[in-house]
Amino acid sequence: MGALIIRRLLVFIPMLLVLALITFLLSHYGPGDPLEVIMGEDWSTPENKAMLEKQFGLDRPLLVQFGDYLVNAIQGDFGRSYIQRVEVGELLSRALPVSAQIALASIILIAIVGILSGIVAAKWHRRWPDTAIGSVAVILHSVPSFVLAPLLLVLLVLKLGWIATPTGWHGFFSYQTFIAAAIIAAGPLLGVMRLTRTSVVEVLGQDYIRTARAKGLSERRIMMVHILTNALAPVTTSLGLTLGALLGGAIFVESAFAIPGLGQLYYSAIRTGDYPLLMGATIVSAFWIMLMNLVVDVLYGFLDPRVRMSDG
Repeated sequence: MGALIIRRLLVFIPMLLVLALITFLLSHYGPGDPLEVIMGEDWSTPENKAMLEKQFGLDRPLLVQFGDYLVNAIQGDFGRSYIQRVEVGELLSRALPVSAQIALASIILIAIVGILSGIVAAKWHRRWPDTAIGSVAVILHSVPSFVLAPLLLVLLVLKLGWIATPTGWHGFFSYQTFIAAAIIAAGPLLGVMRLTRTSVVEVLGQDYIRTARAKGLSERRIMMVHILTNALAPVTTSLGLTLGALLGGAIFVESAFAIPGLGQLYYSAIRTGDYPLLMGATIVSAFWIMLMNLVVDVLYGFLDPRVRMSDG
């Protein structure tokens, strides 16, 4: 297991370098000019533009800029936002905890609803509960978040009047967080439900389950000790990978609910051409996803001893 962790950490370095280079090149050769956004129409003269290029170091060769950026990024300095005139690291430090809490709330909903519905569907395999649960999950998966979010806002705010302030960040245990997390969780829910259902159905057909029942063990003990222990290993892997993707994958939901998280930073950086902010958010998100992949591999090794033996 130790060798696996070391190998994965060594792979992180070239992957992050390639990602940073691609994002850096796309930022500089993509459409739009952030300096024109900074100066505005009244100040967009060649003299002012040249002054700002020198101030931000944009007049140097591109490879020199990229090398300096990497050196500073290793030290935790992701530059200064062109638009907000604040250190990118400071903006990320405020946005990351918010997005992490939204992602955590989403993964809790996905785990509880997805695993329970998958178990019920497996127990009633090819009967009406299985069909009903699968149909609802497919419908939720098919409706994109940019459709589901406005529908819920109209229903809960305008029609039912249950919510007075649907936007903003009000903490982990607020109903605003629950609604945003539910919208984000609606898509990945189908995958977890199907994987749980398939795993439980496969385990239910094993010989040791029939042996346990022949010994007179209760269905509850069989489910908790024999079925879930063996069936939830791949589900745990799926949940870990989903958690990594959820951190930066809620751009529309955070923007629609005015949640000051990483998704809203992404939207702001793309809309205004704020390249340092876009670079910093991309690198941090990529590192988080890689870290979650490593955690999933380690956790799977503990759940399945065969993985530890093969990597030892």
